[in-house]
Amino acid sequence: MKEVLDRYPQVNERAEKAYRAAGLVLRKEPIRGGTDGSRLSFMGLPCANIFTGMQAIHSKHEWVSVHDMEKAVEVLVKLACNIE
Repeated sequence: MKEVLDRYPQVNERAEKAYRAAGLVLRKEPIRGGTDGSRLSFMGLPCANIFTGMQAIHSKHEWVSVHDMEKAVEVLVKLACNIE
């Protein structure tokens, strides 16, 4: 996925701008396994993976707080408003 997004830096730049506008500190880290974003990126639609606030992902203890879901929505709204 990184090799696709490296060719389209504006995708990550817009995501980073949305994170900052929502008052969040961006933390980039690779993840294991496939994601919808990586699949779409390799199919020709470059996408950044945006957080959802999940904790203990894909375990029997997976959870997310309402606060984190609200921040995820705020990031998505900011991202949508940045589209030129």
